[in-house]
Amino acid sequence: MITAESYDVLKFVEHGGKCRASMDCERGRLLIQRLGDSGGITKEQLFKWFKQLVCELEKYHRYQNGKCYRYLNPYSILVTEEEKIMLLDLSSKSSGFVFKNMQMPAMRKHFLSPASAVENTAPDEDFYNLGKTIQFMLARTEDYITLTRRETYLLSRIIDKCLGENPKKKYKNLKQVHKELPDITLKRVKKQNKKTILIILAIVLALTGICTVKAAADGGKNISGKDIYLTYKQADEE
Repeated sequence: MITAESYDVLKFVEHGGKCRASMDCERGRLLIQRLGDSGGITKEQLFKWFKQLVCELEKYHRYQNGKCYRYLNPYSILVTEEEKIMLLDLSSKSSGFVFKNMQMPAMRKHFLSPASAVENTAPDEDFYNLGKTIQFMLARTEDYITLTRRETYLLSRIIDKCLGENPKKKYKNLKQVHKELPDITLKRVKKQNKKTILIILAIVLALTGICTVKAAADGGKNISGKDIYLTYKQADEE
């Protein structure tokens, strides 16, 4: 496994709807390297990265008054030691390898829009590269991360719109992309865990039958296992 190194990155500061950036130094690994950790990335982490990447790119556009980052790809994205996404500062000499990698035929074929001009700085280029980067991240993690049908549909639609497959359905800004990214919420996971517990309780009752316990707080009333199950279920629904 490739160890963490120090990279020059863009650190954004927002104030009053405006965004400014300063160069900072952060330790971490490039996204291309982090994705090489087979099985070391959860779906929750992957989806967080999608949102963080879109947010960082949107801040860059505001900072540069709409000018695109242009070289967005797994080699220009840093995953810090805290598992946060940051953009490399391409003006730094230490980031020269990003431009060198973009001269490779495979990189140009995958991360450079077919309609791209040599001096193109239009935001469309960033949308295209964002779609390709998300596509790449999904491909590198598909062996151990399983998407639901809904997640697959939503992410495929986002990628298509980023790539501009249909000119009439292209994104106008990155906030639209962020809004359409699917969520994996803790609430949903918690609800599923509660359902699992209820199912287990039901199975236990079916196997062991109705058992009784003495509850001192209830004045000696016999309380059955069924009553316990129903009480738990009622509390869960509330």
